[in-house]
Amino acid sequence: MCNAVDEFVVNLYTEQNHMKYIITVGLPALITLFLISCNKSSLSANDNQATILKKWNILNDATFIGVGINNHPVSYAGQIGDYFDFRTDGYIYIKEGTMLDTLSYSLTSDTTILIASFGIILNGVPGVSRITNLTTHGVTINAPLVLTPGGAFGRKVNLTR
Repeated sequence: MCNAVDEFVVNLYTEQNHMKYIITVGLPALITLFLISCNKSSLSANDNQATILKKWNILNDATFIGVGINNHPVSYAGQIGDYFDFRTDGYIYIKEGTMLDTLSYSLTSDTTILIASFGIILNGVPGVSRITNLTTHGVTINAPLVLTPGGAFGRKVNLTR
């Protein structure tokens, strides 16, 4: 009987030592490995993430002009040298044909942007535009389409690099 009890105590002591070893060595190693792999994957995702910053060529810029029965859609096809240049200072520099413009903007999320004088402005506030199809080579910006008694108002710009 003493041998059985002694053997039980030795096995228990050995199992406790294995658990201590796993907890003191294995668990920190596992946590470190997890943190390193999470950190590497998030860095590579950010490095490859498409951004709206910098210069884009204009494919087309569609909007509505006129009021009432004169309200109609107009589409501008981008020419060589036309651009939307999104800068880190919060301004977009635009060249469409002979027209030059500078508009302020702020990104409100990965898919929304506020651009001064882009699309309709209600009570002095520009509508929130949607950023869609953002890749390293293309993006679409849609200002809200608003139907009023004076006509439809909105804007859609397709840009490419």
